[in-house]
Amino acid sequence: MIAMIDIAFILPTIWADAILLAVVVVGFYLLYRNRIIRIQKQKDLLESQVKQRTIEIIKQKEQVEKQKRMLEQEKAKTEKLLLNILPREMADELKNKGKAKARKYRSSTVMFTDFSGFTKLAESYEPEDLVAELDSYFIKFDEIVDKYNVEKIKTIGDAYMAAGGVPIRNKSNAIDTTLAALEIQRAMLEIKEQKEAIGEKVWDLRIGLHSGSLIAGVVGIKRFAYDIWGDTVNVAAHMESSGEIGMVNISETTYEGISEFFTTEYRGKVEAKNKGEIDMYFVHGIKAELSKNEDCISPNDAFWHYVNLKLYSNINYKNAEKYIIKRLAGDLPKGLHYHGIHHTKDVCEAVERLAIWEGVKGEELYLLKTAALYHDAGFIDSYESNEPIGANLAKEMLPNFGYTEEQIKQVIELIEATKMPQTPTNHLEQIMCDSDLDYLGRDDFYPIAESLRQELVEFGKLVDNPMQWVEMNIGFLSGHKYFTQSSQMRRQPEKEKRIGELKNKLVATKE
Repeated sequence: MIAMIDIAFILPTIWADAILLAVVVVGFYLLYRNRIIRIQKQKDLLESQVKQRTIEIIKQKEQVEKQKRMLEQEKAKTEKLLLNILPREMADELKNKGKAKARKYRSSTVMFTDFSGFTKLAESYEPEDLVAELDSYFIKFDEIVDKYNVEKIKTIGDAYMAAGGVPIRNKSNAIDTTLAALEIQRAMLEIKEQKEAIGEKVWDLRIGLHSGSLIAGVVGIKRFAYDIWGDTVNVAAHMESSGEIGMVNISETTYEGISEFFTTEYRGKVEAKNKGEIDMYFVHGIKAELSKNEDCISPNDAFWHYVNLKLYSNINYKNAEKYIIKRLAGDLPKGLHYHGIHHTKDVCEAVERLAIWEGVKGEELYLLKTAALYHDAGFIDSYESNEPIGANLAKEMLPNFGYTEEQIKQVIELIEATKMPQTPTNHLEQIMCDSDLDYLGRDDFYPIAESLRQELVEFGKLVDNPMQWVEMNIGFLSGHKYFTQSSQMRRQPEKEKRIGELKNKLVATKE
């Protein structure tokens, strides 16, 4: 009975504990679930806030990027505007240091262009049409000078001013500026032909160049300007005003820097303020052998190779040339109608031309030209056997102009190769021999041959007998041979014509 009572008493207690346990468990579960829900809500809220903030950040970033792009565009516009006013080097110095100091340039070439009769032309245009027309020309000039690394300085009314060798110094400034000037005149010629074809007014241009020292720098505070000063600027302007329509007029100093590469024409002297009389030359174009397809317009690879050789070779050919020309001018005897300075210059031009045709490169080109300079220098002391004398003079003087012993040896061998009868033993000697007698196959054969006849008569080497002279020329031309392929192709046919003409003349004389 007591056991029954105990069981009855215990059962409710177990159930109560179980229920209590269940309640506790459910309570904990509900608390846990409620906490999870709160955490999830907090997480969702945080994710929403993060998402919203991310969106805001992205928008802010996009705004910053947009502002950055706008700033970069404005900066690019500002720099472009600045570069339209100043050279990059000056602009960079001005941005970094707040100022750009003036610099002195020992060698630069200034170009001036000016439209002939501009004042009268202007009267026939409406102002806006006049400015538009002038602008179209200057835009073309800008493109051309930029192509040849020549710096535009400024325009003054209808005048256009540019300079080579500033602000970056270079040795080729005279050559670069001459190329730019020639291309500008060719562009003007093309425009002129187009305008004449449709009956529009034609604008004519003069161009002047002068090489020398100057000062260049930035002036002004509010409106910056890159400018150049010095006598070189004034002389260049004088070269322009002393020039002619459609031509490129250059001074003596510019001529000295470009004469090896361009065909020029001496014009005489002109008086320049503070400079006295200055020699002037017209530049007609690039030498045929140094231009593409021999068009005298576009420089070929040989042109640039020759330019680099001149500018950077250890050989000071120009001074060697000045020395011997001065020596020949002062010491050659009178009566050398053929073997005068004009013959030396002619052979120098011929050897340069032939060497380029034959593909000679490097300092061998200058060795050939040097041999041409000295090959007849022996006439200073003797009319007979002059080659050894010229060779000794070269051996004595060339070390002063940067020539090595081996180079001088080659020059002497080239000089001795011109002895008659010619027997060249290598390619360079063949070029030298063909250049010495280049005129035999040219259009100017007769005047040159006549100068030789006068010289031989004057020195007692020939009796003044016209028929005998014709016979001698026929014999000499018939027995002569050109050694190089270029001379055989370019000179031999003309030489054959001369032989035929002389034979006909001989027959006519005998009849």
